[in-house]
Amino acid sequence: MENGDTGDRCSLGRWGVGRGVLGCAPIIYLFHTIIRLHPLNNNSGTKPRLSKPVKLLIIANAFTIPASKRFIRFNSATSDADILSSNNNSLKDDELNQIHPTMHQKPPWMKCINAVVPPNIRVLNEAVSKIADVSPEEATKLIEIGAVWAKMETLTDDDIMDQYYDSGNSAAIQYGDLPSGWGAGDYGLGENDAEEISFEEYLWKQENLRYRRILTPTTIEPGTDIRIYPHPRRFPACYEFGDANRLLYEDTTFIVVDKPPMLPVQPEPSNYEECCPGCVNLLMGPFQSISGENVARPLICHRVDSCVGGCLVLSKDGNGQRVFSQLQRERKIKKLYLTVTTNPVPIGLHVHWMWAAMNARGQMGGTPCQFVSHTVPENRKKAKAWTRCVLEVVKCEPITINKNDGHGYDPGEKQHYQSTVRLVTGRKHQVRAQLASLGCPLIRDSLYEPIAGMTFEDLQDPEKEELMDQAISHCRVPKEPIGLQAHAILFSGVKAKARTPWWGDATSKDE
Repeated sequence: MENGDTGDRCSLGRWGVGRGVLGCAPIIYLFHTIIRLHPLNNNSGTKPRLSKPVKLLIIANAFTIPASKRFIRFNSATSDADILSSNNNSLKDDELNQIHPTMHQKPPWMKCINAVVPPNIRVLNEAVSKIADVSPEEATKLIEIGAVWAKMETLTDDDIMDQYYDSGNSAAIQYGDLPSGWGAGDYGLGENDAEEISFEEYLWKQENLRYRRILTPTTIEPGTDIRIYPHPRRFPACYEFGDANRLLYEDTTFIVVDKPPMLPVQPEPSNYEECCPGCVNLLMGPFQSISGENVARPLICHRVDSCVGGCLVLSKDGNGQRVFSQLQRERKIKKLYLTVTTNPVPIGLHVHWMWAAMNARGQMGGTPCQFVSHTVPENRKKAKAWTRCVLEVVKCEPITINKNDGHGYDPGEKQHYQSTVRLVTGRKHQVRAQLASLGCPLIRDSLYEPIAGMTFEDLQDPEKEELMDQAISHCRVPKEPIGLQAHAILFSGVKAKARTPWWGDATSKDE
């Protein structure tokens, strides 16, 4: 899933991003789960801490609730309404709305069933069929698409509790399977400031970490914890790879394809097949490695947002991935993007700054969109908390978009501009965030249009801060292709150019 693809509302106030953005906000991110249970209004920059009685209360609640319902409480993909209904099945939808009017139901594909394999059942699809209440044939399809997960190893509650309390440092380092950066980063704080982590969050991570996806019908031990997504998220754009012209380049190591918009690069929790590597392999493969063997599944070399189409590089083996990563670090990969806006984008080099902690891989919480600063950090020490973002707009010209081209976009009476952008650094949402901060958001980009023209500098003004909070409450993950295409890529002798973007060739006229 693309970061924040749930389309949830998010506000600066809720996530603690305010005037103390470099002070108390990182701590509030880390403890946002506990703060929801035990509300704190801490704008003074002091660090909120949990007292021992509160921790003990969390532990007591964690181990007195049945495992299946306890996990629902810790599942970030589950709404507050689901949490309440799991603990009180007698509550109706209208009663839930009275308790919390802002509650909204999650999409069906985000719903998962957490259960235990019944006794005397050792066949996986039989267990899935019984638990999800579907036919054996449908159960097999759920397994094959990657909608079934199983906990292959089990830690007892005592084991988890011992790991959490016996450490003088972060509990994360006591558990070898928990990778660094897995949502447990310190957001640029010192080691001592980041060492405390709530037991609830730690337990939630352990519950999630232990699950592994099962892709083939097999046998399974009774009593094994399994997770099933009965309504997998589907991506019809996957089957556009049936067009052989979407294969832009292939050699013994790399594959470059023209990715269609609205298709994720990485697999979803409920769908392992309908993503770029899976669809390319299914509809264009099998590919041959340098040794002549069939490639089981191409590997991802870099990421492109789900709502963006264009050039995507895949590798036939791990060596290709390593080579591509090294070229990225050495800035030897050239990328060109095409953008469409309703305001002209200033020509030239644009250097902005993103808060490094919000751009770090594996972080959880915070706003789904990326704010940038137009102010250079005062000194080298402060610069460590920021990530430099550089792009160059080499061309910007007015275009006409034909609303009859089948893309469903109505340009209305507005003038549109197509820009050619050379990406110098590659950050999360970089082109989208930088252009939006310049007052030139991409068309259809519902995540950045509400915050157009806003930057971190606005946090210094209380009135603008309030406007930012209101604007973010309207941010939504796009459900349609946006005005951005990864148009061309050049590296190590490989040169590929995407086909015409969804908005046309920029020369079409209304009939």
